[in-house]
Amino acid sequence: MTTSYDNDPPEPGQLLAASLTRPLTSDEQAVLDAWALESAAAREEIARTREAWMAMGLAADDPAVRAMRQSARRQAGLDRPTSWLGRRPVAAAVGLAIAACLAVGVAISLQPRTRLYTAPEHEAARLTLADGSRVVLSPGGRLETRFARSARDVSLQRGDAYFEVSHDARRPFAVAASGRTLTVLGTRFNVAGGSRLTVSLVEGSLRVSQAGAPSVILRPGERYVETAPTVGAVQSGDVAGDAAWTDGRVVLTGVTLAQAAERLSRAAGRPVELTDPSLANLRLSGSLRIQRMDDVGAALEALLPVSARVTPGGGLTISPAARFSGRG
Repeated sequence: MTTSYDNDPPEPGQLLAASLTRPLTSDEQAVLDAWALESAAAREEIARTREAWMAMGLAADDPAVRAMRQSARRQAGLDRPTSWLGRRPVAAAVGLAIAACLAVGVAISLQPRTRLYTAPEHEAARLTLADGSRVVLSPGGRLETRFARSARDVSLQRGDAYFEVSHDARRPFAVAASGRTLTVLGTRFNVAGGSRLTVSLVEGSLRVSQAGAPSVILRPGERYVETAPTVGAVQSGDVAGDAAWTDGRVVLTGVTLAQAAERLSRAAGRPVELTDPSLANLRLSGSLRIQRMDDVGAALEALLPVSARVTPGGGLTISPAARFSGRG
């Protein structure tokens, strides 16, 4: 391969830049090899330049990175015909390559990364997020994460979720759910949607905030329960029981059958429906396994004057038992 130059032969730095995109001629390679033998500093510059361009090449599929890489190539004269118009200092060629690579690295690390998680329709999903936090997402649930260098933003778009948040004081972890924002640094808590938002704090500390309303700080063992679209109350309770669905159980304490049916539906990913509105205010307590809907139905029949039937789709319908009078 022969190459002609319009002016003086290129300097080693120019040859180094050219070697990253095309084979050098034997004469060019001899010039570059001789320069490398002159000093350890020259050899280090060669290694640093090649490492920088290799790093950029790894990110070349990203459109923004590719645009920056092309701009850097033009500045270094790599996209010109094989003709050297004047001299470039070695440091300039090396500096352009390294500066471009550093710029690319900053662009990649600053760009927020968004990911959407969806649980199977009838099964909970156990997730490990990019920051090491762990989440159990209820059947059919949907969760979106948007992580950047200074923040970890999560949106619970559907279903319930149990969080074990990895501690990172530099990046607060915030969950958006039902118009509220739950901000933590390191904690374990359960978020239940449905007809009213309920946030149960198992460990750590948690701030519940909403536009137009004062923030609420939860302590372990406390729940935040939505009482109106812009109002919530703090209660003490069995917060571990609130999260028992992650182990395949639903713990009920003095709830109405309507509330129990809603919780069972979310935890099992299968509809639990009342055929008669007179059943809605019946109250019950107990711990129900949710792996098999016929077992759920049998438990409800043992606790209340109801008859339960598994539907062809795998759900459960609850009707009054023959002895039921309609009075709770």
